Amino acid sequence: MKTLEPRDTYELIGHKQNEQFILKAWEKDKIPHALLLSGPKGVGKATFAFRVARFLLSNGGIEQINQNGLDFGQQSSNETLAVPREDIVSRQVVNNAHPNLLVIQRSENSQTKKIRSEIVIDDLKPLKSFLNLKASDAGWRVVIVDTIDDMNPNSANAILKILEEPPRKVIFMLINNSEGKLLPTIKSRCQLLKFSALSKDDLIFALQSYGVNLEELDINLVYKLSCGSMRTANEILSSDFLKNLNDIKGLIAGVWPVFVSDSEAIFEKWQKSTKQDPTSVLEDKILIIKNWLSDGVVRYARSRGESPPAIKDEEKLFERLINTHGLERSLERLQEVERLVTQSKGLNLDKKETFFKFIRLLTE
Repeated sequence: MKTLEPRDTYELIGHKQNEQFILKAWEKDKIPHALLLSGPKGVGKATFAFRVARFLLSNGGIEQINQNGLDFGQQSSNETLAVPREDIVSRQVVNNAHPNLLVIQRSENSQTKKIRSEIVIDDLKPLKSFLNLKASDAGWRVVIVDTIDDMNPNSANAILKILEEPPRKVIFMLINNSEGKLLPTIKSRCQLLKFSALSKDDLIFALQSYGVNLEELDINLVYKLSCGSMRTANEILSSDFLKNLNDIKGLIAGVWPVFVSDSEAIFEKWQKSTKQDPTSVLEDKILIIKNWLSDGVVRYARSRGESPPAIKDEEKLFERLINTHGLERSLERLQEVERLVTQSKGLNLDKKETFFKFIRLLTE
């Protein structure tokens, strides 16, 4: 399964209410100066941002209509935000070559040659000259921040100052995975658009559109593990994750340090698949398991095993975690796993050390 790049994804799956909001705002000439696209990771927020960008940068499809021979002043009746892949604006966006589009994200540290753990003030340097550009009266300038969660205090405050006095015909789209990490003052200056996890039917449609053979796939398992995230489903299907899942399940059902040698063997498997597939990242796999366990222990505590399992014999694992630590402490440990993943990615910690800390959190 191919890697998904939001700037080169043209199909919007789900989130139709957000698309209709933008279309109505466009018709009334009331496009907000800032949108906060908030929801779980991997459900289509960045894809939506680039979809809106293509629409605005093509003047709501009017440029395309003009190419088809209609009068320049004629208004288009838009039912969607779609701009064709072959359109010149689409080609410029996918090649990061449109002069009226700026994407702000974590950059490479020139000294370590690794991606920084946060968006720093230097990453905002292109913004000043970008906002000073004079767009034509009919033109929009679009700034996508991916993600606002990654901004350190200095860069977040710099964005806040701009949002307090927004330039004319500039729209900021701030991608947000966790509202708890957001400055309330930034949130108050944005139009909030909420993005939910994809439904099972939407995820099936998305997988089919990318050529996945569903006959050879346990779609219920993939949906449970992905939590309705297309990005997570892509990670699951692009690696040996499903093959190694039973090994992991057996591992965390044990008690540390009895299974140290097994942990070594499974870590080596994960490392091997990561080297074979650049989209397969150890921390992402750990996070998938953490989300499955978090959902599972809560589900088990409520139903005591009466709800259908996502994975064979998973109830025994949930029962062991609850009996050993209690529900509240189990969930606290799983939150520690998430913090471990964030720290490991941000500081580029040793992968083996991260893996063993993950196992110990669930087995000690």
